[in-house]
Amino acid sequence: MPCLSERGFTERRAADRGSVSAEFALALPAVILVLLVVLSLGLLGGVQVTLEEGARVAARELARGESPAAAESAALRVAGEGASFQLHQDDSYVTVVLERPVRMMGVIEISATQEARATARVELAP
Repeated sequence: MPCLSERGFTERRAADRGSVSAEFALALPAVILVLLVVLSLGLLGGVQVTLEEGARVAARELARGESPAAAESAALRVAGEGASFQLHQDDSYVTVVLERPVRMMGVIEISATQEARATARVELAP
């Protein structure tokens, strides 16, 4: 039965010692990239929620008879100044559309937009 001499075992351990560091150095950027992507998706979800809430606020304001300028101000206060405001109105319904460019990690803008839409029935005064 072959037996590893003390010298052979020590040489093998010394050769393997750097491989753990090398594997860690190769894996670390991938782990960081995955973490950044997950955080970006979480931030995009948060922005989508604020856009939807801003559209709902503006639609409620318009349904109660407020001016379009007041509704736009309320929407942008909730959704943030980077959003664009569009208003579509017919006889009994009002629709508000908010759009915002997609930014990864809040910095890198890509060629896509997030959109939120809310519709409300206009209340008639008695």
